[in-house]
Parts: sequence; structure tokens; C-alpha cells
Amino acid sequence: MEQKTKRRSPRLAEKLKKAVQNLNVDVFGYESKVTKNIINYFSKLSKETGLPQDRLVVRIFKDRTIINVAVHNQGRPVKKIPVKELITLFTNSEPSGLFNLEAKVVQGIEAFMVEFSDTHNIGVDQLQICIITSHDKVWVKGYKGIDLIKDIPLGVLIKHFTQ
Repeated sequence: MEQKTKRRSPRLAEKLKKAVQNLNVDVFGYESKVTKNIINYFSKLSKETGLPQDRLVVRIFKDRTIINVAVHNQGRPVKKIPVKELITLFTNSEPSGLFNLEAKVVQGIEAFMVEFSDTHNIGVDQLQICIITSHDKVWVKGYKGIDLIKDIPLGVLIKHFTQ
């Protein structure tokens, strides 16, 4: 008597492998806290500027040797943001008197930008990291000029900010 065995579908195995590769687990809920902080920050910016929250973009870029952060509306700068405010964006608390924290965040941003630009064969000065919100979602995207390079998982950015 022949024994029947089930064969696995190679397509299903490939699909599962791809799905698991992009799986991200937020064990301590830190990413969801940061998402709430970012949404609250954008809400505050919206009230300050009188612009709808979903039209605001926080753009991080390197100009020569300095990391710059600014709020943009439809490609136009609205407000320059100091690094202290960027820390507030991620932590929802004031980094009062913590110069070391600012330096650490700047180093983390620079390291991420260098790594990202090397991976995608572009100059660091051409890279723009954009943070966008809509409803209760946050997106982080890497751009070269107006061309989207890649969506960046928020967890990856958090990791580099807190190194």
C-alpha cells in the first residue's frame, strides 16, 4: 500500500518567509508611545501654524556638516526645529539641560543617514528623512529630492535615535 505524503507548496513557503521577514514586534509598546508622541506633536504644530496636521512634514536633512530639522508645508519651510524639539517629538518630554542627550541624538541621526545613504548609493547631503502623520498613523520616508527612496520603519529610526 502506498503512503500518501503531503507536499509543501514552494510558493506558500516563499510567501510566509517574506511575511515573517518584515514582521516587527513592539514588545514594550515603545513604538506605539512614540507614535502617540509624534501625533501629539503634529497636533501642537498644527495649532501653532494654523495648518492642517496632515499637510505638515517634519524634514531632517544634513546641510554640509549640520543636521537640520524643519517643518514643511507643501515643500515650503514653515518653522525650523532645534534638536531639543526633535527629542520632544520622540519622547514627549523636555530635555532640560541634557546637552549630552542632544549630542547623542545628533550622532544617532548622522549614523542613520550615513548608513541609509551608503545603502542606497546617494550622498548624505541629498538625503531627506520625512516624518508624516495622517489620522492616527505615522510614516517615515527617505527621499532624494522629490523621489521616494524607501519607506523607513519607525522602529528603525527610534533605534538610531536612542543608540
